[in-house]
Amino acid sequence: MQRLCKQFVSFFIISILIPSAASAESARSLVESGNEAFSRGDYAASLEKYERAAESDSDAAIILFNKGDALYRQNKFLEAFNVFEQAAAKALENNDQALEARSRYNMGNSAFRRAEELGRENPQMALEEYKRSSGYYQSAVKLDPNFTEAAHNLEVARISAKQIEDLIRQQQQQAQQQAQQKQDIASALDKLQQEQQDAAEQSKEPARSQQQQSAENDPAHQAENQRSITDRTRQTEEKLDQLRQEQNSQLSDEKVREHVKKAIENQEEAVKKLLQNEISEAHENQKEAAGELQKALQQLTQGQGEEQENANSNQEQKNQKTGEDELKQQASEEETDETGSQIPAVAESFSDESPENIINEEIENRKYRSARGGTGYKPVDKDW
Repeated sequence: MQRLCKQFVSFFIISILIPSAASAESARSLVESGNEAFSRGDYAASLEKYERAAESDSDAAIILFNKGDALYRQNKFLEAFNVFEQAAAKALENNDQALEARSRYNMGNSAFRRAEELGRENPQMALEEYKRSSGYYQSAVKLDPNFTEAAHNLEVARISAKQIEDLIRQQQQQAQQQAQQKQDIASALDKLQQEQQDAAEQSKEPARSQQQQSAENDPAHQAENQRSITDRTRQTEEKLDQLRQEQNSQLSDEKVREHVKKAIENQEEAVKKLLQNEISEAHENQKEAAGELQKALQQLTQGQGEEQENANSNQEQKNQKTGEDELKQQASEEETDETGSQIPAVAESFSDESPENIINEEIENRKYRSARGGTGYKPVDKDW
């Protein structure tokens, strides 16, 4: 099985600048100083120089590109993305296809790093960022068919998106299983509470009338019945413990467990009192146990409602953010290259593709690009 290393993002550092005549000397000097600082790893200083240079020559796409580099190296990926987007637009205006390709490539890099930051905390948004990065890598390859780094990173982004989709699917399955477990526990608590209430009613009968005796009213029989209810309550408590561990302990579930624990304590006391023929005292314990089980059921039901409400709220926020991203992406995709063709859109889903298929597909694409031949561009300095 072929393996694809999860590569860095390749980077381009452009140090040649020919600004407009009116501000050539000052802008050139500032960019050279920025490049020197960048080479030393002082990205904050280089950013300051590039920003000053941009004030002298706001139309220079290369200055914007270098500014994006400096932001990226400071892990300011969202800001870097926005600046690379400006650089791509300027390069398109100037008919500089090579620089536009590299700007879109670094837009892909920035989106990819954003996706890595989101990771497991927000896999849905991470998936959207991986999809966006794929789209920009595709754009870079379309602008420059010989752009091998963009083709490689496209493979990595597509495989990463596939892995995130698998993670989301797994989390959804776990959520469904946990929801079913909670429903089962709620049903068990409801049944236990009713049985416990019935047991309390039975232990109250002797206090009303000593004349009516039956097998069900026999203290030994009642103790055995109470012991059975207690055992099943303990089993429910174990299921709650297991669910709590799977969910990393939520406050509402902790309260449910506390009520169940108190119910068990009262149930155990009721068994002892029944065996000692202390019926009235056992009755009080049974009533307390029934009350605690009722509280546990109410707390569990309330917790489920709050979780659903939070989930709906989070989904609305995600949908709103996703909608904003889609509008921004749509606007970007509507920009055209010099041939007038649209930049390829991001694939909607990667679910049906395995890593091997993705790699094989890219191998075929490379053969096709090689057969077509490249458009050619002036090489730029690289730091990988």
